[in-house]
Amino acid sequence: MTQPDPLFSSRFARALASRVLVLDGAMGTSLYSRDLTVHGDYCGCENCTDILVSTRPDVVGDIHRSFLEVGADCIETNSFGANTLVLGEFDRADKAREYSRLAAEIARAAADAYSTADKPRFVMGSMGPGTKLITLGNTDWATMLASYTEQALGLIEGGADAFLIETCQDLLQVKCAVNACLHALERLGKNVAQVPICVSVTIEQTGTMLLGTSIEAAAHALRRYPILSLGLNCATGPTEMAEYIHWLGKYWDRHVTVAPNAGLPVLVEGRTEYPLKPGPFVEALERFVSHSGVGLVGGCCGTTPEHIRQLAQMVGTRPPVREDRAVMVPSCTSLYSPVEYRQDNSFLIVGERCNASGSKQFKRLLEAEDWDGIVAMAKGQVREGSHVLDVNVDYAGRDNARDMREVVQRLVRQVDAPLMIDSTQVATIEAGLQCAGGKCIINSANFEDGEEKFDAICNLARTYGAALVIGTIDEDPEAAMARTADRKFAIAKRSIERATRVHGLDESDIFIDPLVLPISTGMDDDRRSALALIEGTRRIAEAFPSVQITCGLSNVSFGLKPAARQVLNSVFLDELVKAGLTSAIVHASKILPLAKINEDHKRVALHLIYDMRDQSVGGTGLPPADERPEQEVALA
Repeated sequence: MTQPDPLFSSRFARALASRVLVLDGAMGTSLYSRDLTVHGDYCGCENCTDILVSTRPDVVGDIHRSFLEVGADCIETNSFGANTLVLGEFDRADKAREYSRLAAEIARAAADAYSTADKPRFVMGSMGPGTKLITLGNTDWATMLASYTEQALGLIEGGADAFLIETCQDLLQVKCAVNACLHALERLGKNVAQVPICVSVTIEQTGTMLLGTSIEAAAHALRRYPILSLGLNCATGPTEMAEYIHWLGKYWDRHVTVAPNAGLPVLVEGRTEYPLKPGPFVEALERFVSHSGVGLVGGCCGTTPEHIRQLAQMVGTRPPVREDRAVMVPSCTSLYSPVEYRQDNSFLIVGERCNASGSKQFKRLLEAEDWDGIVAMAKGQVREGSHVLDVNVDYAGRDNARDMREVVQRLVRQVDAPLMIDSTQVATIEAGLQCAGGKCIINSANFEDGEEKFDAICNLARTYGAALVIGTIDEDPEAAMARTADRKFAIAKRSIERATRVHGLDESDIFIDPLVLPISTGMDDDRRSALALIEGTRRIAEAFPSVQITCGLSNVSFGLKPAARQVLNSVFLDELVKAGLTSAIVHASKILPLAKINEDHKRVALHLIYDMRDQSVGGTGLPPADERPEQEVALA
């Protein structure tokens, strides 16, 4: 029997699964409408509404009750900015946990007072975006993680039923806040099944999040996190949200939430006002509930108790729409947009040149700390056709973690391509992931150092929502690197099972690298390496059809002349794709379409790939060596 999803086991989650829930309206604009003083009620901290849970709990509680009275099922705590980073601007960083706890306690008391057996009321712990974003370089991952953790601890202690990470503007901020909630739950002996996590991003009038992220990229980047719902709030009214809510309703596989402003803000006599009246507001939201599968619906800036009263009347006790949803195609993402792992007319091309181990040009740029030159190099690979960029800064004598941060924080904003964070060092990989808001690919994990390091890298993939390359290497001191098809398959099977069953990674986010070994050395031990790789690839693809298979292609022709390498690499790639390869780390401009390769050249490459030594040269129809072009002699 299928086990129930733990995300749906809390009282709040069960209610959300059974009927459409109504969220409250605007806390901020409601507070600003009250006659409060800066020096008295705000203690001199102008616009720090979070402080009011300490100085004016009566006002905060009254606003909660005003929404509960008209039928809201859920109220948000007055803790939008109650984290250490924001409160630090008012010299109150040490109050983050206390203010968050007080905010949850005030909301909890109000919700409990209005709860009945037929209509329980819920408290959602509000966690806003703050004033500093990692991607913009205003703060770093560790500082933001600690900031949100204090806030989450207070919300749990005060009795919140769920977290609402809202008005999100930066994917790194969302990832960090989700991890902070998980850390806080663990510290207090709880889990996400008891206090689920909801996320709401903000799509600006530009059609993207503040930093340029599309709704598709956001959904793919957040898909593997244990979040109960994904939705939109703030920035615009419901009409402007329609396209993005419809997309989520079609593709997001969990609950969808929406809380628009009461229309687009306008300036009236120096005051910001929200013009959308309750009737039109509710009419727009009804379409989301009826046709886009929205399960949690409420209001943001400018929405009043009257907006929520009419919304609650419209919703009534209707169950959420449960239409079949389309499958989100497995993808990685840049900060801006997704890239599917399985390309329709190609393989997933991972650009290989931003690699200190394989590119002299990149190594020189890294030595000179020419960051602009590295960005230009990366952009060039995208122009040449790369879908993803491999980034490897491993270089003896340098601070590799620092270099990875420096490179990645520039690439994510200036190059629209997902990143493959490539290193043998766990700390270097993590440094890159902490700067990349999109869904990255980690390169790589293996069993060479046993399961401990393998597990550490799988944990990184789970923490940062990344895909993972796993190489077919194990602890065998005699032959750690798998050379035969049998060994490649056996290690791949072990890797996939451990990554999925122990660490909960999805098969579609696993890239198996069966390892390309050179066949150009002239040594007998190497002659069947390509054939073993093709057969290993075929067996892995047949046994695990949803797993991705990748390789570092150019190793096969190591040591040959450039013209020969180009032919051998191109022909070998075609054979691997036929066997089930879905991706390769290559220099995109150096791969030739088969139609552009001379038939004799192609035949010589195949002769070498399949180790056809038992056939005479004459038997293959090839001319004698002294009559063949130089690159053919090199290949043969």
